[in-house]
Amino acid sequence: ELRRYLHSRYAGVFDDSSLQSHIRDYVGFVFANQVAPLLANQIPAGGKLLDIGAGFGAFVLAARRLGLDAVGIEIAKFEVEYARRRLQREKPDDDPQSVYLLGDGLALPFEANSFDAVTLWNVLEHITDERRFLSEAKRVLRPGGIIYIICPNHAAFRREAHYQVFWPPLLPRKIASHYLRFRKKNPSFFENSIFYRTNWGVLCTLRRMGMQATDLGGAMKL
Repeated sequence: ELRRYLHSRYAGVFDDSSLQSHIRDYVGFVFANQVAPLLANQIPAGGKLLDIGAGFGAFVLAARRLGLDAVGIEIAKFEVEYARRRLQREKPDDDPQSVYLLGDGLALPFEANSFDAVTLWNVLEHITDERRFLSEAKRVLRPGGIIYIICPNHAAFRREAHYQVFWPPLLPRKIASHYLRFRKKNPSFFENSIFYRTNWGVLCTLRRMGMQATDLGGAMKL
């Protein structure tokens, strides 16, 4: 079921090797187990954490294993249902409906000042309205809270994380679509779901919102 969903969602994007790596690293716990201890050391014991774009729920579950009151919100129904099932298996006393919410990060269903930390793991590049999205993340963050961000820098020479092809800095989008077709890739995912972000652009946006950079590897602090 999981493979069918991923094959459909990333048709013409992931090859078999990339699909297997995605399942291992992000559906599984490779990435989650790397970053969850960092947050557990930075926010209060039992602190409240919101993971926006929670995907299949691995990071939220890893954070809850470490004693954090972590919840996730995700716009893809299949992924929310998958996350709820795995939580129910591992932590039957937790309420899957309140831990994993189906919803949009542009309109978070939480009161202001609700969380000690908000995490955005490879989410910003999939959002059209970056400013509104970050404003919502800031709104639900308590004073002194932290936003943790991982986001590709499209101003750098890099390997595109989804298509796994070489990507020049800020390649014009029309040319990029032709380039992907030339590489025998389906450009639809790029055209509809990937939007260029740069380090300086994200940092400038957050500074204009009154936030300040820290030395936490990409976190921004109120």
